Amino acid sequence: MNQAIKSALTGLAMATVATYASSTELQDPFYVEPGVLQVGQADEEFVSFDLEALDALPQVSFETSTIWTDGSSLYSGVSVATLLEEAGMGEMMEQSGATLELVALNDYRVQIPIEDIGDELPIVATRIDGETVSIREKGPYWLIYPFDRAAEYRTEETYKRSIWQLAQMIVLE
Repeated sequence: MNQAIKSALTGLAMATVATYASSTELQDPFYVEPGVLQVGQADEEFVSFDLEALDALPQVSFETSTIWTDGSSLYSGVSVATLLEEAGMGEMMEQSGATLELVALNDYRVQIPIEDIGDELPIVATRIDGETVSIREKGPYWLIYPFDRAAEYRTEETYKRSIWQLAQMIVLE
């Protein structure tokens, strides 16, 4: 490759990285790192979980189909209740009116009333059919319900809550 073209491309790439970093810092005081799930309360320090930390927690799995994928797959991961407990926020599960805000890598946000979170469902899936999931394939973490189990899981509200590329879980009081 011509040296002038190579220098121009390198400069463009560096400018893009600098713009991304500065806009991320301005928009959100918490740095979001792919592959790390941050759990905490607004305006407090978050607890970070990588895949190894998530794998060390009790696992839940179920087979289901989704409206975004073909056929049925086995989803496995950690229940949201377990994650909140592990992050030191178990008491929030008893707090009336609290809400859990979920944030994806692309800043898609959705809220779930805490009272809608059960002991085992929903889960933060870390694997589909036993394999970790790339960002391109809706990973690395996907909040998901067993849609085939009951009609209550096949509602527009539940589908909206099934956020993939999950990066943060923030408890709002």
